[in-house]
Amino acid sequence: MQKSLKNLCTLFLMLPGLFISQTYQWQWAKQAGGQTGSVGSGFDYLSDESIRDIVVDSNNNTYYLAKIWNQGQNVDGISVPNYGNSDLILYSTDCQGLLRWSTVIGGSGNLDSAWNIEVDNSGGVYILTSLWNEGYSYQAGTIPTHLDNNQLLPAISAMDATTPDAGFKTSYLLKYNSSNGSLVWNKPLQGDVNFLLRQSDSQMMYMDSSKNIHAILGFKAGTHLDGLITVPSSYTNTYQYYLVKFNFSNGNMVPATPIILPIIGSLYSGVEHGKINLVFDETLNRYYLAGTRGSSGNLIDFSFNNIPVTKEAYLIAFNINGNTVSEAWRKEIEAGNTNSDEEIHSIIKDANTSDIYISGRYFSINSSATLGSYTFPSISYNGHIPFIVKLNSSGVVQWSKIADGAPGTVGNTTYGFMKGRIVQNGNEIGFAHGSWGSGWGNYNMVRPSGDRADPILVRLNKDSGSVLEVADVLSNYNTVDEFTAIAVDNDGNYVLGGFFHQQLFTDANDNIPTMALNVTTGKSQNFFTKYAKSVCSNLSVEETALEAGLQFYPNPVQDVLSIKSKNKLENFEMYSSTGQNIKRGNLQNTNAQINMSGLTAGVYYVKVKTENSVVTEKIIKK
Repeated sequence: MQKSLKNLCTLFLMLPGLFISQTYQWQWAKQAGGQTGSVGSGFDYLSDESIRDIVVDSNNNTYYLAKIWNQGQNVDGISVPNYGNSDLILYSTDCQGLLRWSTVIGGSGNLDSAWNIEVDNSGGVYILTSLWNEGYSYQAGTIPTHLDNNQLLPAISAMDATTPDAGFKTSYLLKYNSSNGSLVWNKPLQGDVNFLLRQSDSQMMYMDSSKNIHAILGFKAGTHLDGLITVPSSYTNTYQYYLVKFNFSNGNMVPATPIILPIIGSLYSGVEHGKINLVFDETLNRYYLAGTRGSSGNLIDFSFNNIPVTKEAYLIAFNINGNTVSEAWRKEIEAGNTNSDEEIHSIIKDANTSDIYISGRYFSINSSATLGSYTFPSISYNGHIPFIVKLNSSGVVQWSKIADGAPGTVGNTTYGFMKGRIVQNGNEIGFAHGSWGSGWGNYNMVRPSGDRADPILVRLNKDSGSVLEVADVLSNYNTVDEFTAIAVDNDGNYVLGGFFHQQLFTDANDNIPTMALNVTTGKSQNFFTKYAKSVCSNLSVEETALEAGLQFYPNPVQDVLSIKSKNKLENFEMYSSTGQNIKRGNLQNTNAQINMSGLTAGVYYVKVKTENSVVTEKIIKK
């Protein structure tokens, strides 16, 4: 079918500056989640709702991985199923935030976990998961873990802890259809396991340029990965760790011979699950492992290459030559405090070089911290210090940047955010986290005394670390609200997600209507938003109104826009000429009207979804 080149040409003619560099602004914001939660007005990293990962495909469609609780569960007001008290949810939107599909993963258990998603731009979305199935064939009311809205793991029939059962498996690599969210295939990574040996460590993966997936997997005793490995019987309380490469082949992922990693101890530490990150440098055939051993007072024993990690946060570079693992270098963070609480939350590799960037936080009281032999800049405030560091492939620090200050209204103290993620956007680095009043460069968050955390995005020059801009989101007083995930689309716009508790975008000048919880709760809710300098480029690949059998009239319009369709109408979204989402709603039947009387004169774009198509039409308001 002929695509709408006409729409693209019209956008360029009417809005000549729209697709070149513009000032960033909040373009739209939406929420997802349910009513219940594990804790009250605070936040629990493992259990509460938050956006865990975001990726964007080559068509500018966005994919989100999140935790979701039950009762009134929805994505942008659209109801989604639930199978347990809490589940995982994978959902996709187009670049304007319009929901394409959602898939809920979960069952009676509450321990289902996943932290990363990848897309292959060939129709596949991948999740490496640890699923704790608690659906028993002999126990009424229990629900086996759903892998999508139709397919389930097998119910457990074993009635004791030592009998193997397919339902006890916990480690899975899952592939979903990127166009509709249905499960394509399910690859169990364990062999026969019983209840005592079912636990696994499946929390990190990385997709390279050839679409191969690299993963670090920990298994207990048994034969796993379709017979490729056998873990000795002595591994009943700890894991043997393997580096596993899944080769992309005709839409499948075929595991190569796994390599035993020289790890003693565990990467998994209960509540800290999800705070380990893996990056692969194809040019150097080098892996980077970065994360934390846990929180103060609850550190796990962990050594790599027979050398213990002694601090909380670490970065280890290692190479693979055949089946041999050799450590290139390592860095640990030392803050000089007994209650140090250091964490590396994120690591990325430069798209064009072998430089790497890490982000996280450390705790300091009037002292400086070190990363290996490098000393962070001195500070004039206390608390949890947010940082971004650039290192070359030899581990030499090129630059580091920490918050320049903290306002007196919050006691000259910075905040211990849950997850500070970074992303590369051309020649800049975006750092998304939560803050209750930090200062970066010439920018200072202005918050009243006693206020709590708000989401913040810091944009830095990737070559120098200089602060380009800071964008924060104002929320209602005394609530904890943060960014926990970030991605960049194909137009250089930021897509971010996190959690909030009551209201977001309460600033009258942020271009976004104040967003309040759409469920009755004081607990965390997911949210996702776009910070953009241009309108979506994928407006150009939709059908024309003529092709889809749609009529928009009158155009130009004074007060009421009428829409007539040969197919059933489902919903609409309206955008300003700068891409701001200003109106949306559900539609029914084949005829509809949209009241535009309250809008100022100018150019608007109305995106309409029917049961068969999606159309964006330019409307002129008189």
